[in-house]
Amino acid sequence: MPLCICATGRYTIYDPKTAYGPAVTAAGGIPVPVRQGYTRCAALITDDHSIVTADASVSSASKKAGMDVLDIKPGYIILDGYDTGFIGGASFMIKDTVYFTGTLDEHPDGERIIGFLAKRGKRAVFLTEGPVFDIGGAIPV
Repeated sequence: MPLCICATGRYTIYDPKTAYGPAVTAAGGIPVPVRQGYTRCAALITDDHSIVTADASVSSASKKAGMDVLDIKPGYIILDGYDTGFIGGASFMIKDTVYFTGTLDEHPDGERIIGFLAKRGKRAVFLTEGPVFDIGGAIPV
């Protein structure tokens, strides 16, 4: 968890108890401390000032810092061995496209997520036909 920080470019969301200080400093941006060790997994970054999250701690602190936040219902994201996965762990972005590990058809906020992305000039692509599942995030190369 020491490197699990959510850096949007303008903001850096992190848990002060678990995040590696030099990584937070290197990320730059306005610091947004939260009580969630898996900040990058808990949030889908949509641009430098907006995220999608089901985590109340991340949402509340991000809104107080001035970010645009789409709150979604927790659950509906598969993570083997756990009740639910995270939206940030089930998606990644390359340029203006957000790739999801599955479809948002079964997520009650699926249409809201797609609309939130569209308002920011992003489009959604679904990589598989089943429900979205948390892979812990991806680093496109």
